[in-house]
Amino acid sequence: MKLSYNTETLFQGMSIYEAMEILAANGLKTIEFWSWEDKDLNRIRQLMTDYDMNVASIVVKLESLVDPARREAIVDAVKRSAEAANQLGCSTMVHTVGFEAEHLSREEMRKSLVEGLYACIPALEEAGVTTAIEPLNTKVDLELSGYYLTTSEEALDIVKEINHPLVKVCYDIYHVQVMEGHVISRMQNNIHHIAHIQAAGHPGRHELYIGELNYDNIFDAIKQMDYNGYVGIEYFPIHDPIDDLKRIHAKHHTG
Repeated sequence: MKLSYNTETLFQGMSIYEAMEILAANGLKTIEFWSWEDKDLNRIRQLMTDYDMNVASIVVKLESLVDPARREAIVDAVKRSAEAANQLGCSTMVHTVGFEAEHLSREEMRKSLVEGLYACIPALEEAGVTTAIEPLNTKVDLELSGYYLTTSEEALDIVKEINHPLVKVCYDIYHVQVMEGHVISRMQNNIHHIAHIQAAGHPGRHELYIGELNYDNIFDAIKQMDYNGYVGIEYFPIHDPIDDLKRIHAKHHTG
């Protein structure tokens, strides 16, 4: 099992460049992060070389897949994000699909989402990058209220319908636990449609071992699955995360 570390959540208030230095100094060599537009990609590339690091995932520039009026914009967002991923040697992008459009029915929004992903495939193929649509919870994280895609079940149905190797799901265990539960069996039954996994404790989205999720069991289960992607550690720590990250890495990172 391969682990990556989200510089945005684990090191709030710190630049990605500082976070990379700290992670590398502690033997943690793979990062992931959200927005790429506000970062100096050339500097990140140089630090990757200096520290022998790599990037597991970035996030597609925020645009709506569920509103057909934004079709041209989302295709451009995917194309530009894929180019950024290529610049970093990264082959996976996490893709938030957008918030509900008040003037459209849910059926119309789903149709737009599917058609929009189909429209993005040429850009994904050109770059050789996978986009992974992410379901998010709207029960606990109220700032996400109105987000269209809230269950892994619907995300997986959409990906299976599209049936393309570069369109998959980002399976965030925290969000799935809030909305659906049964986090291990859902992965086991659908692992070939999942391109990226993320992990945080629940409740609170804090350290992995705070709360109701048994991450030793979850990670041991992932190790038994036919999964070659990364598991991103993406929680908001309530204390200095480095010792916890080193323990997680020593226990579960198998490369």
